[in-house]
Amino acid sequence: MCLRRLWLSLPLALSACVAGGYREARLTQPAEVLRRGFSVEVARVYLNEETVVDGIGDGTALVVQLEITNHGPVPYQLTPGQIWCLLEIDARHPDQTRLFPPSVSGAGAFTGVVPEELELPAVEVPPGQTRTAWVLFRGYQFRDSDIPRKITLTLPDPEGKTVQLVLADPAEGYLRWTVPATRSTFTFGVQDRALYGGYAQINMVSTRLSRMARAGRFLWDLGLVSTTVVQVKGSLRSSSSSFGATGFDAHLSMPLHGWGDAADPVRLGPYVGGELQLLIATEPTQTEDPGKLPPIYGEFGPEVGLEMDVGALRLARTAFPLVADTYRPLPRWLFRVGYTHTWIGHGSADGYLSSFRTVW
Repeated sequence: MCLRRLWLSLPLALSACVAGGYREARLTQPAEVLRRGFSVEVARVYLNEETVVDGIGDGTALVVQLEITNHGPVPYQLTPGQIWCLLEIDARHPDQTRLFPPSVSGAGAFTGVVPEELELPAVEVPPGQTRTAWVLFRGYQFRDSDIPRKITLTLPDPEGKTVQLVLADPAEGYLRWTVPATRSTFTFGVQDRALYGGYAQINMVSTRLSRMARAGRFLWDLGLVSTTVVQVKGSLRSSSSSFGATGFDAHLSMPLHGWGDAADPVRLGPYVGGELQLLIATEPTQTEDPGKLPPIYGEFGPEVGLEMDVGALRLARTAFPLVADTYRPLPRWLFRVGYTHTWIGHGSADGYLSSFRTVW
């Protein structure tokens, strides 16, 4: 988890959420209630990143932004503690209805920053004016949380009567919550590289942990590499003819041709990239004192080839009617075959490679 948070902080990572780790969800049909002398509207909501990616859990946070207008002659005061979020699966089974309580609120538009002090200050709306406020509801894990539910806010009007705002209802198929698609994610994979000519004949097998993201039509990734190197023939010094290597890799691809349906596409296109590693010879345990450092070499391997992307990274299934705002989702798996001209030690060698990666 710590490693994941570290990679999320990379400046190159593309973020699909607002400050604070929340994604804005725009309602395709604003939820509003009009009463004599009073109106309230919800045009957008926010969900924390974990909920959008992994589903409803004990860390779920739902933020609702309200626009309250007072058309009456006296001020209207709303205490956010009086607002409740209900998740109803079937009116005939009220025992299955879940409630998310209010946790913290604030005045004005939601900026993605949640105060450290959990407070629910009252919102006062003078006569003839409109006020914006937001309320954060804390969720929790429960059974069947991936089944669409009717999402309702309840709050009192100026006369103390209960007002209900329906934010989602499976019976209304066109009422959706549009959220930014996942723009970046982690991938884990393996790669086999064979250098067959030139300075050395070498086999390399590596594992790779990368951050992958989309930039328009392009996909890029940047990651860490851990490699086992075996020299079949060459001039690199090692009593065991093997090396341990670690370093970085980066790639840029552009899928040009695709087929299949939007939910499970296959795309094919060229890619370019490369890796930079430090090779340390694997030597027997030394008995001499002082010990000698093992031979160390640098390796730089640019590559070019074809990439095939399979599948689509989808939003988590939740009780909320989430839909992504893009037709270019990140792939779930990718395969690469390519050619490399690698500089290693004091020479260079040609070779080929193949790799497989999957979303982590």
